[in-house]
Amino acid sequence: MSVFVINLFTIIATIPALLWIAFQVLLGKSSIQTGKNRIGIATETANGHPVIWLHAASLGELTSIKPFLLYLAQTRPDHRLLITTNNPAALTAAEAWTDLPTLLQSAPIDLPFVLRRFLNYWQPVAFINIESEIWPNRFKALKQNNIPSIMLNARVSDKSTKRLGSFGVKALGLDLFSHIYAQNSASAENFKAIGILEKRVETIPNFKSLVTLAPPDPKMLERYDRANTFLAASTHEGEETLILNAFATLWHQNPNLRLILVPRHPNRVKAVEAMCQNIGLNVSIYGDEQKPEAVSLVDSLGSLQRIYPLAAVTFVGGSLVPDIGGHTPYEPIRAGSAIVSGPFHHNFIEEYAALCASGGCLITPVAALAKSLSDAAENTDNLSQAAQNTYPAAANPMDLFAAVAEKVGL
Repeated sequence: MSVFVINLFTIIATIPALLWIAFQVLLGKSSIQTGKNRIGIATETANGHPVIWLHAASLGELTSIKPFLLYLAQTRPDHRLLITTNNPAALTAAEAWTDLPTLLQSAPIDLPFVLRRFLNYWQPVAFINIESEIWPNRFKALKQNNIPSIMLNARVSDKSTKRLGSFGVKALGLDLFSHIYAQNSASAENFKAIGILEKRVETIPNFKSLVTLAPPDPKMLERYDRANTFLAASTHEGEETLILNAFATLWHQNPNLRLILVPRHPNRVKAVEAMCQNIGLNVSIYGDEQKPEAVSLVDSLGSLQRIYPLAAVTFVGGSLVPDIGGHTPYEPIRAGSAIVSGPFHHNFIEEYAALCASGGCLITPVAALAKSLSDAAENTDNLSQAAQNTYPAAANPMDLFAAVAEKVGL
């Protein structure tokens, strides 16, 4: 019955999906290249080299596996890495990775004829699905073509487990994966609860913990006084007003304070700029100003890693509103920035539990956000040191990378 439901939904969704892609291109919201990629038409070529296909939904997921991508590029130089994402802006940011030659394409939509076209052209020798996206038709097509496949840094929430479990492993196409590398023990148990065989599930360190931050821009180091700088990283709709009001409370007490605010989706910068003006905070675009205003807004993807070291305190976004689940604490840990998170951080529940136990972060209710930011600023060294002691930089991960590559037949 579950297979029937998915097949029926696929039939019903086909025409609307194709029309949506066409309208996105016609209205200028997507490029012609993106439109072609979405219906399975390639806009690059592997020039006869065998292709490893890796799919990540967004830039954050893609960034988390960059060390593994570098490992594959160095150890399989005769292969080509085909990277697909659902977010064209993430591909644009990945184009700046000059140390990593890749083939970058927008992901094909989950329709059988599109996937046949995509696979017939690229003929990947392996497929690696990053984190948690589930596309039943894609997985079915890969299985029909006998393409070795694994899930890497995989995550599934308790809420999703109940929904996915009602469909079953085969209907979802999850029987494709010879191995699922879960990023924490809770996700590993949830995959088993869905019906994945225990021998196919393994918990490994979250790949986001392997992050190595790019060095900050020297010009920005000169412009921002780190001790007086807060960073709000990867914020979502509904959070910015709360953050700006909390910061305004502190700024009125100390006008030397500065806030760098990075919306998760850069197209929301104009709306956030209006919020600043309504609150009475001077605002500018990060990088444009010679002398930073009270609030600097970041209007591009891919620059956040270089910004973490500028701030003594980082508020990790996606945690003040429900249903997002919070974002990674590992990057501010590596930057030595004290971490403040809201109460909704279930994507990293184990990490925040460990950080709280060691005194390595502050979890704040919405009403106490200003006080929590102030407390973090006064206790930066202790918070950041405790966090680094809880999650020290990983040892050489090459053995893990080699084991993962072997599981997918590389």
